[in-house]
Amino acid sequence: MDWPIKSLSKNSAQSGQSFKAGDEVVCVVFQNAAGELERADFLKSEYSPEKFKGGFVGKWERKVGENPQEDERRFRRMALAGAEDLFMSLFDGESADIEQKDTLKQMLALLLERKRVLRPVGRPQNGAQRYVHAATKREFSVAQKDLTQELVLNIQKQINAFIL
Repeated sequence: MDWPIKSLSKNSAQSGQSFKAGDEVVCVVFQNAAGELERADFLKSEYSPEKFKGGFVGKWERKVGENPQEDERRFRRMALAGAEDLFMSLFDGESADIEQKDTLKQMLALLLERKRVLRPVGRPQNGAQRYVHAATKREFSVAQKDLTQELVLNIQKQINAFIL
């Protein structure tokens, strides 16, 4: 299951200002009023976490490069790092408790395990799998849900808003 991160938008979701080389951008995943996951990109100076209270899911940051084609290639290489940052931010205290959060954590953990960013520790116990982040040695406990086809398709549909 590979989900390359969707290309950076060309404008800030806050001001509509075009991104230019050297700009620092914050990419935010949040739950909208309809309960679906969405992504918005902001200039770092415009990003305000208060806007997403109760719906914040996760975020990652990136810097806009000089050459759009090279930037896109570099961004594709950074996709794994974005998925890693998103996974880790799902465990931060600011992240809202949304219905599919555990499933999203589990799906990202499986992707990161496959890429050897996370390492499972033992077998699942009490409905959770422990993982160790290879670089930081930080441990995560990920609930093990029954990933039915319907549930995975529902999450994938929502993920398409910010991944792919």
